[in-house]
Amino acid sequence: MSHSRRVSKKCPVCRLFTSICICRDITKFDLRTRVTLLMHVKEFARSTNTGKIAELMLTNSKTVIIGAPNGNVTESDVIMDGYENLVLFPHASNVLDDNFISRLNKPINLIVPDGNYHQAVKMTRSELLAGIKRVRLPSGQKGEYELRDSKDPEKVSTIEAVINAIEILENGLVVNEMYRIFRKIVDSFKTHNGRL
Repeated sequence: MSHSRRVSKKCPVCRLFTSICICRDITKFDLRTRVTLLMHVKEFARSTNTGKIAELMLTNSKTVIIGAPNGNVTESDVIMDGYENLVLFPHASNVLDDNFISRLNKPINLIVPDGNYHQAVKMTRSELLAGIKRVRLPSGQKGEYELRDSKDPEKVSTIEAVINAIEILENGLVVNEMYRIFRKIVDSFKTHNGRL
């Protein structure tokens, strides 16, 4: 006798299970800072992906899928005229702090690789980002993401990195709201354990 496996439906917008959809809780923010997510194709369908929160909540945000079959990503999809284009990566020599920001004359297009560590490294080494400055968050970041294992206490999820960067660049209500949605997702998955 065969047993059919129950398949949980996902919201096509937030890509979470419909029972824990966050779309009604989303508030949109229009920031000076632009966020461009380079999302690895394997991350796109994962419910536990956090990077999607940026595009859901920030009007000045874009997700570029990397590694898709027949995908044709060009420099113009990622690098924006009129912005200081910066790649956010943990091993950069430049620190995103007040001193660094004070030397910039344009708003920032923050380019954020979204994938596992090896995927992110590969994306940052792409010719697409050749010559683009790398920046990292100040030391001492503490992650709250508990849905994926990490041995590094300062390793934060994609959306935590984005939120921490925005807090440095602009701050305001957006930081609290983005954290609220992030924590809601984490808590919902804990409640629905076994459905990841």
